[in-house]
Amino acid sequence: MLSHLSGLSPQARYALMKLWLENGDSFPLQLSVQDCALDLAMPRARAGKVINELIDKGHVEPDYSFGQRGRPKRLINIPAATTEMLGNLTPTQSSDVLHLKSIHRLLAHRTSDAGAASPSLSPANIVFLIALLSCANEGGAVHGLGTAELSTYTGMTAQRINLQVRKMRKLGLILYSSTGTTGARIMGRTAASYWLDRSHPLLKPPDRSTIIENSAVSIELGNTANALFDIANQIRILKREDKKKPNKVLGDQEAMTLALTNLNVGWIELIPDFEISLAEDFFKDANPELRLAFQLLLDKFARATAIARIRGSLNEIQMSPTFSMLRPLYRELLPVRFQSHSSTDFPTKENRRMLLRLVLKTANIMATDIIAQLPENGAKLFSTASFELIPMMKTPTDRLLLTEIASYPPQSTDG
Repeated sequence: MLSHLSGLSPQARYALMKLWLENGDSFPLQLSVQDCALDLAMPRARAGKVINELIDKGHVEPDYSFGQRGRPKRLINIPAATTEMLGNLTPTQSSDVLHLKSIHRLLAHRTSDAGAASPSLSPANIVFLIALLSCANEGGAVHGLGTAELSTYTGMTAQRINLQVRKMRKLGLILYSSTGTTGARIMGRTAASYWLDRSHPLLKPPDRSTIIENSAVSIELGNTANALFDIANQIRILKREDKKKPNKVLGDQEAMTLALTNLNVGWIELIPDFEISLAEDFFKDANPELRLAFQLLLDKFARATAIARIRGSLNEIQMSPTFSMLRPLYRELLPVRFQSHSSTDFPTKENRRMLLRLVLKTANIMATDIIAQLPENGAKLFSTASFELIPMMKTPTDRLLLTEIASYPPQSTDG
């Protein structure tokens, strides 16, 4: 819906959505400015400015009531065209939008601090959160939503979006956010990611059939990205130290084995028919943003693998992520120019194959670790509807595990 309200300020977008939520069953209708201000929970002067904008953009029509003392009473008509537009754009079923009930709760939230014990949300705050919720997956994670697209949804500038992110993090509604990055050898152009706290009173599911739990966990391979980018430097250090020792020459393979061991990724050499030399060139000249982006992608692969296993455990079968689940992740893994690359230059088909094997093996081990740390230690996987891994800055292996648990376990699909 938000993308179809281009040209409107965040306050005007909020006003249209709020009026539709409060009076949608009565549209088209006529309202006084005072009634609009009450519906929008705004001061009358502020509501008047928003109404003027909606009039200028043609979404509402001005009218006046004569026949009483004093100046004519100012009214607005919400015409049939606006009614039809809102009716077509606004979903009415939760199945149409994952977080529709949370969106309704936000629109019903107060926008004034008067007599309140906790801070209110401004109309702009609410529009920004609705934009994120509209793009969030079932766990409340928003991936690949760039600033330009957010600007289209919210009517905000890039600077204002950054201010919104900071405020939402301060209020605990956004747990973590990462900026996008672009890599030359690995990782295509990635947009920003946001993780919403679905356990927050404003965002948690209103029905009692779903419980949201947060827990801090440590993922053993949670620092794999940094380790892979540090291999070349570790080998240089080992060879430099080896030159100081008499009668000792450290071979390339021995140096690689020692480097992997020192970086706690020695398990890589146990992958059948795996040649690290075919993948190591992907991890050269990495900046901190690229390292983080790659680790976040590994987390996504691990999440897809773990969820496939959880869903398979309901019918007691071993499942792997489907191609449709992994295809968008593979597109993130490599720059576009490399994805259908056919050349004898780097990266060859063998280079790409080794990289993908490395990523999938890492994700597989991480998925086992994650499942073991789900609530009830994985004993009742069928109750886990979904989960998200959220980075924590204490140590690279730390994550916040946000788990959505179904109070009533799903029924088996077997006859």
